[in-house]
Amino acid sequence: MRHNVTAIYRTHAVADLVRQELQEMHLASGDIHVIPDRADASAAGTDRDRYVDELYDLHLPDDDQRSYEQCILRGDYVVSVDVDDDDDLARIQGIMRRPEEEAYNLDAVDTEFANTGVAARRDPARPAPDPDWVARRHPDYTDSYVRSYSHNRPPSAPRS
Repeated sequence: MRHNVTAIYRTHAVADLVRQELQEMHLASGDIHVIPDRADASAAGTDRDRYVDELYDLHLPDDDQRSYEQCILRGDYVVSVDVDDDDDLARIQGIMRRPEEEAYNLDAVDTEFANTGVAARRDPARPAPDPDWVARRHPDYTDSYVRSYSHNRPPSAPRS
């Protein structure tokens, strides 16, 4: 089974530091995603909605999708990692949790955005996520700063 580990950071510098530490584990660069993947000076709520489609490509549950979207729109950064090997899961979670002063408490974010809708995909030409690939929160790992998911998307499947 494939896993996805996701966290939200306040700055691109911290998101990029997390990416670098993950790359040192020799994970494939295509399995590490930073959204947006550059320091984006766009003001919160303006023009950052163009990243919504990238979040959909992660195949996360709608309740969590909403939280990630809202954080992106207000100027934050999402780091997501696809993991094949259960042996790497705990180490990846540890790397992603470590900068707690720059990461968000995801339970608090969920509460903050509980009454917000999920944005529609912006690019109608982009294929919709396969519903069979939508992830479920990993039942054996819960953490306020890092979310882990299990999904059935095959390793060779496109991110949508």
